[in-house]
Amino acid sequence: MNLKKPTNDDSFAQVEAVFTEELQSLYRYACYRLGEREAAQDVIQELYLKLHRQGLGEVRNVRCYLYRALSNSCTQLLRNRRRIEFVDVTSLRDLHAEDITPADFEQEQALIARLLAALPDEQSEVIRLHLHGGCTFADIAEILDIPLPTVKSRYRYGIEHLRKELQKQNFL
Repeated sequence: MNLKKPTNDDSFAQVEAVFTEELQSLYRYACYRLGEREAAQDVIQELYLKLHRQGLGEVRNVRCYLYRALSNSCTQLLRNRRRIEFVDVTSLRDLHAEDITPADFEQEQALIARLLAALPDEQSEVIRLHLHGGCTFADIAEILDIPLPTVKSRYRYGIEHLRKELQKQNFL
């Protein structure tokens, strides 16, 4: 969706439509990024209010802008809380495949968070945006302001690393 200097009311109506359409994906992305449902809800609500107060001005792709703004908000919240934890993948040995059921969101989220924490930030962010945010690689390239081949290679290397760790821990 492209926006080119609409009036303030029209601009927010367009942003609100995209925001509403993407809300579930934004929430899922924020949950996996922050590890807490309440924090994800707070960050999304603050983003909505910020957009309502400030508007967007000229934005080529509202969807990409929303994910970039959400990513920045999550990063800032994690920095402020000093909650960025680098977990050694050897801690996965405490989790067993039979302990995790598809309905157990918290256990699954803990496993995913541990696996992603073992990756370089660049790779984990691409994986989160693609899998949890539902963004295409082209969208991610725009969100992170990096070339498309870089996005693809970060995703591939990250997934390969995750696969190896899951195999090592007998999850695959």
